[in-house]
Amino acid sequence: MDIRQLERFVEVASLGSVNRAADALSVSQPSLSRSLQMLEESLGAALFTRGPRGVELTPHGIELLPRARLILAERDRAVEAVRAAAGQGRETLHVGTDAAFAMQRLPRALAALARSHPRVQVQVREGPLGALLDALREGAVRLVFGARGPYVDLEGLAFETLAMESAGVIMRADHPLAARAQVGLADLAQERWIVPDHPALVAGWREMFARSELTEPPIALRTSSLHVVKGCLLEGPFVSLGDRSSFAAEIASGQLVSLDLGLSRYERPTGLFTRPEGRLSPSEHALVAALREA
Repeated sequence: MDIRQLERFVEVASLGSVNRAADALSVSQPSLSRSLQMLEESLGAALFTRGPRGVELTPHGIELLPRARLILAERDRAVEAVRAAAGQGRETLHVGTDAAFAMQRLPRALAALARSHPRVQVQVREGPLGALLDALREGAVRLVFGARGPYVDLEGLAFETLAMESAGVIMRADHPLAARAQVGLADLAQERWIVPDHPALVAGWREMFARSELTEPPIALRTSSLHVVKGCLLEGPFVSLGDRSSFAAEIASGQLVSLDLGLSRYERPTGLFTRPEGRLSPSEHALVAALREA
């Protein structure tokens, strides 16, 4: 088994077709098929099943794919690190972040890193935390920043808490409830809610009303997009349960307000996800240190 065979295996697995992979790699189809055959022979296991519509991974192929991607990613990082040390190129950091972290803490840390390590390039991937953690396991990113909720699968990963996110009920500053001296869950049960589009979080939102023996209010919108939540809160008579730090700029500007209803049980840690076996480079350490300060 060699690197070229792994590269060709990953390309075929990604495209689901030997012919398309051969075109993408600029090699002949017989040459690519032979590489796959040699890889299967060296492993003693079939990696693909072949059919009229292309190829599909066998259980052995499914097992190999994330590890192959990890090996190739480490190869690329090794090349980048050596070239950067020799002054021949830039080191690239591959990091992932959820939307809330991207909007609040990460920009300050990236600015600090740019000042201290001007030759380092950072490639940031933003998206749902579950997908980012899968990318971390496969080696596509090296660091992931986000909030650790009860639904987060930490198998094979380590987590470092950098801050605690406090929860509040978020609404427009001119919402009728915002002017009241006291607001309870009974008042909120009459409102139109925006809730995160995740089963576990929806269950927690429902439990908040059920514990007070209140009928849950209608859900006006379910979304995983923080940008959509902010836009709807700013434009309409909605309320939402969220981390205050995610709305810090809008709260500071007076556009939104956060009501504290004793929701400490909805606090959750936010911080850094890594693979325990992965050693951080000096520039990655610098980024993490900047995040700890932020």
